[in-house]
Amino acid sequence: MFDDKSKSALNKLIVLYILDKIEISITNAQITNIILENNIINYFSLQECIAELEKSDLMKLEENQGQHAFQISEAGQRTVSMFMDRIPKSTKTIINDYITKNKDRIKKESEIFADFTKNNENEYVVNLKVVENEIVLIDLKLNVVSAKQARLICDKWNNSSSKIYGQIMDSLIN
Repeated sequence: MFDDKSKSALNKLIVLYILDKIEISITNAQITNIILENNIINYFSLQECIAELEKSDLMKLEENQGQHAFQISEAGQRTVSMFMDRIPKSTKTIINDYITKNKDRIKKESEIFADFTKNNENEYVVNLKVVENEIVLIDLKLNVVSAKQARLICDKWNNSSSKIYGQIMDSLIN
């Protein structure tokens, strides 16, 4: 029983450490990717940790442009600084290396939105958005006739939103 509690406490510290080091709000999916890609905590234990950390106000869930993301709270920052030495050095190294290599990509993921919904049999609404420093640069809704078109548009937006946004602005201004 004691081992389970100490493992759970360590897992919570690891999640708080990630939020503290990344210094930006990130989604549950992004936290999950960081943890699972590095084989640090199993999925079910991680989701339990996230729920408990939010409930205890060590991290907070914020809504930004329709997307929910987590950020470490002041209490969470104090907790990490007090107990950081309990996280194995190898785990901190893995996390630090991952964040160094992937922070720009993770931040970009948080600023580019592409999604679609089905309105009826032959109508899908694609919602494309770019947010920078919490300011919406573009919010575009398109009606298309198939899920295939909607997915294609979302994929292109995710891969080329800067270029597409630039082309739209250029067309409107020039």
